[in-house]
Amino acid sequence: MWNYSYIFPSFLIMIVFVLYWFYIPRINIGLNRVFIQLIVVEMIVMISDIVSSVADENYFMYPDWQLYVINDLYFVFFFARAYLFYLLTMYLLKLHRNLMELLHWGMIIPFVTAIILTITSNWTHFVYYITDDGYQKGSVYDYVVYSCLLFYEVISFAVLVIYRKNMPNITRLLGAMGFNFTILTGTVVRWMFPRYLLMDTFCLIAIIIIYLSFTNPDFYYDSKTDVFNSEALTYYVDEIRSFRYKRYIAVGLHNYKELKEVYGASSMDKGLKLIGSYFRNKYKNLIPFYSKEGRFVLIGNRDIEADKIIDQINQRFKESWNFKDTKMYFELDFVMTDENMTIESPERRLEVGMDILADDIELVPGNVRYVEDADVERVEREVYIRKTLKWVIEHETAEVYLQPIVRADNHQIIGAEALARIKDKDGNRIMPGEFIRVAEQNGAINQMGEQIFKKTCEYIKDNDLEKMGISWINVNLSPTQFMNNSLAFKYNSIIEKSGIDVGLIHLEITEDAMVDQMVLLRQIQAMKERGFRFVLDDYGKGYSNLDRLKDIPFINIKIDMAIVRDYCNKPDGLLPSLVQTFKTVGFTVTAEGIETKEMADEMYKIGCDFLQGYLFSPPVPIEEFKDYCARQ
Repeated sequence: MWNYSYIFPSFLIMIVFVLYWFYIPRINIGLNRVFIQLIVVEMIVMISDIVSSVADENYFMYPDWQLYVINDLYFVFFFARAYLFYLLTMYLLKLHRNLMELLHWGMIIPFVTAIILTITSNWTHFVYYITDDGYQKGSVYDYVVYSCLLFYEVISFAVLVIYRKNMPNITRLLGAMGFNFTILTGTVVRWMFPRYLLMDTFCLIAIIIIYLSFTNPDFYYDSKTDVFNSEALTYYVDEIRSFRYKRYIAVGLHNYKELKEVYGASSMDKGLKLIGSYFRNKYKNLIPFYSKEGRFVLIGNRDIEADKIIDQINQRFKESWNFKDTKMYFELDFVMTDENMTIESPERRLEVGMDILADDIELVPGNVRYVEDADVERVEREVYIRKTLKWVIEHETAEVYLQPIVRADNHQIIGAEALARIKDKDGNRIMPGEFIRVAEQNGAINQMGEQIFKKTCEYIKDNDLEKMGISWINVNLSPTQFMNNSLAFKYNSIIEKSGIDVGLIHLEITEDAMVDQMVLLRQIQAMKERGFRFVLDDYGKGYSNLDRLKDIPFINIKIDMAIVRDYCNKPDGLLPSLVQTFKTVGFTVTAEGIETKEMADEMYKIGCDFLQGYLFSPPVPIEEFKDYCARQ
């Protein structure tokens, strides 16, 4: 009566698959929980499909009530499987938070209706019934079975199309489409060939697609540390409605980047594995995650003894971490949420905590830094700045301001520095101290710097700098820009397109850009061949020394305003000697941050060639700079 040739191999494959999947560590998230339910239901469907088919073929051996129970059991799990495939689609699209809404409660109605109609068929004969001739289809069998299946399949495809942007990439979207299409194909095949038990095979294929695309435990496990990875952390935190019931301890290796240079990448990876294993084995009531760059997160219930745990961890880290002949010593930073925080969003709390952990300069090793509402507000401000930067770059609305540079002897304007300024789409200004740091962190400084350079070149093209008394305009280059191998080509193209003399542009780089000497020399040499000249900005803040400066063709050294201010407050012989050494080597010298006449006089006395600061002028909008020069 029924063909079993496909279901038995499918069942054996399912058993092997289940044993393997349950053997690997899994993160306890809703997606995995639904997947486990789907696997269990599919196993029951396969077994009950075989049992009910055999019983129906040998109906004369069983009383009617047993046949009804066996078939009812099969149909209940058959319909449950269809609902679980739909539910898993909802979790993939991260719509599970809406499952408690009235609309989504309505999604269960076809499932419940189909079950009620099936179970009551003993009396109504709607879906099926048992006669002296055995199992018989009811009058609405096809309507009930296939309308229920098609309802969930159509809804799944609809939400995938509508909420496709919720998927992180096209590969996962295709995976979700793929398993739903497989279920739809299986439904059509079941309708066309009802005597062949093929539906279970298609469901098995769909489950394998789900595994390969979404629920493979390797996707959420960090093999380097033997704990769950950042993607698992994102999924887990996404399901926590608030940290009222959960608590996290963020742990980071202090000075991780320096440690990696000292011990080497390979040894650090081994050290991280030892630390991950320690967290996993020592704290069974906590779930350990590894984010990146030496940062771990331990999440547990609200009542965990956090202070005790931190003390234990600190004690362990006073000892060495040994791997073969290597001994490694680490110090830790800890970040937790302040008890009095009013912001309950777990994503925002954890995001801020990890942000603080990444910037470990302000952290004291071994101590706990508590996340407060003000920290969350700061991060939200940075998110707003990132969005504004994106909008500014897309619409090319970065503004150029010019601050005059004057001769130290007579205070006559001789040059200027181009400075970037931005406003959001509503016209609200964002200060440079805020957006420059964010732009350097997310890479937006590359496009913004290019816009400022281009607009400065256009200004030079449209104005006679010689008549304005301007010999050059300095344009800043950030360390991030210097890592761009196409920098020389791009800037030279802009110069050629504008048709200006490259000598009218001086490029300012900070000492931060001098950390990697080889990259710096290669980039400067490529740009020097195209006629660019370089100025060292903010001397005194970074790592440079005179030997390194002699190797780089700077034409001017700008003394950082903090160094200038310190000297003017408490004169000594160091800065005058430094200025004279620079001039002996062949550099001209500019003093920054000049705010009073006394500061200007002091800098002139010690030999500075040029001065820059608010004593002479604040930065001026580029379109007003020509009039400003005329007034001077």
